[in-house]
Amino acid sequence: MLDPGHGGKDNGATGARGLHEKDVTLALAKILGAKLTAQGFTVHYTRTADVFVPLSKRTEMANAARADLFVSIHCNAHEQKSVSGLETYSMNLARSKEAAKVAARENASEQRRIGDLQSILTDLMLNSKVKESGDLAASVHGGALAGLSRYHSLRDHGIHEAPFFVLLGAKMPAVLIEAGYVTNPEEAAALSDKAYLDKLATGLVAGLLNYKSKIERYASL
Repeated sequence: MLDPGHGGKDNGATGARGLHEKDVTLALAKILGAKLTAQGFTVHYTRTADVFVPLSKRTEMANAARADLFVSIHCNAHEQKSVSGLETYSMNLARSKEAAKVAARENASEQRRIGDLQSILTDLMLNSKVKESGDLAASVHGGALAGLSRYHSLRDHGIHEAPFFVLLGAKMPAVLIEAGYVTNPEEAAALSDKAYLDKLATGLVAGLLNYKSKIERYASL
């Protein structure tokens, strides 16, 4: 299940040149989905148009579709325009202030608040996919970096854990990708470029194929 972040009344982050996060995430999801389909994956989307989908509905859609993986696509923002780079998250309690800030921004459209920890803690206790999600994040992040590093200098902000409502309740390995900073002028220009998104999507496909091959190897043991 591919989840293009935000949409409709929720623009997400707005950055340089008036670029809306919701537009980048949808464009990237469509390119990524086409490439995954070509590799034999069955791809579902939480949205395929500029419509609003509540955070709580997104993993519900993935669970209803019995999806094997959930990949939520987002863009980051920062008050300092010089900040740029790629980072990937899996579901857990935040281990840094910066990770908590990213989660708080992405959770902003949800009526619940980050202080409502009970549902998050319960989900973490019941969800056996925490480790698998971390492994998926590592594969996807590595693929994205490899796909772009040949063509662009890209800052690697690493792999992190944070309590994202959009990942809450997923019954499959689930990750959230922050594909770049729309508030950075150079990165905003890149995220508006279909050729750049194509390279990023190619890297993400490589990461997903790598994760798939690892799972298949373990299953055959």
